[in-house]
Amino acid sequence: MPTRRELLFSVGGGVVGGAGVYTIMSVLSTGYADIEWANERDEEVWVETTVTSPDGFFSSAEVEYESRYRIFPTQHSRGGDSNIVETGAYNVEVEVESKNGSQSAGPFNTRWTPAGCYHQRLIIRVLRDMSVEFIQTEC
Repeated sequence: MPTRRELLFSVGGGVVGGAGVYTIMSVLSTGYADIEWANERDEEVWVETTVTSPDGFFSSAEVEYESRYRIFPTQHSRGGDSNIVETGAYNVEVEVESKNGSQSAGPFNTRWTPAGCYHQRLIIRVLRDMSVEFIQTEC
């Protein structure tokens, strides 16, 4: 039968070891990034968004996320899609189309690098002239 001292050391070691593992996992874990949209025009638009990983040494570009949404007029960003990519570097392409399809603009491109914390956002703002402004928020 273990002595009281042996029992305390084993419990204490488990707590310290568990805290160490949690700390290491927290440091190594990656965050996730979100996309939101805003539309400064007086009419709704369709926005097609594609997020791809860049070409790597051993891999080709891969589509990580695709969407096509109708975005209503607003002066602020609207909730979008959460946790679409992990931290890293991505290429983002956006095309905009008027409500009735008579006008289109794009593609507009940016390099997006969400890193360092959870839930960074990329806000895609459609301006009055149907151009696009990309705003990457930091934590």
